[in-house]
Amino acid sequence: MLVEFNANWLVSTMAAMDKAWTLGVGQWRDWWVGTWDEDHPEGDQPGMAQLFRLNERWPYPLMPSEYVKRQIHVSFQEDPVAIACRHVTGISTLVWGADYPHAEGTFMHSRDSIEHQFKEVDPKERKAIVGGTLGGLLGVQVPIPA
Repeated sequence: MLVEFNANWLVSTMAAMDKAWTLGVGQWRDWWVGTWDEDHPEGDQPGMAQLFRLNERWPYPLMPSEYVKRQIHVSFQEDPVAIACRHVTGISTLVWGADYPHAEGTFMHSRDSIEHQFKEVDPKERKAIVGGTLGGLLGVQVPIPA
């Protein structure tokens, strides 16, 4: 779990990780770069490399973003971008927190903060982000008003 620096960065990080392992639209799989050595046969060119060959070396069955959705949780207090991107990052990656007792936290006005940030969020999603996911991670069922 990552805490105390919001969650809006997560969506772009997930996209960048997947892009690093995915051949993009218009990218040519057989693109070679380097220096051709006339003294070596065609099949033995140590100065040449296939630019997108790395995309074939990802040894895991899921894309990086799928592992993030399954295994990463990021906390935030006031982060409308993270909430807006929840369908890309996954609901379970987001964990809201009041940051009690720090002065920059929302704990003195947590209910107002939740109401303001989650006014257009589906109640089930809101419940998960505001405490349900964290409760599940800790093995605790937390009653959270919708």
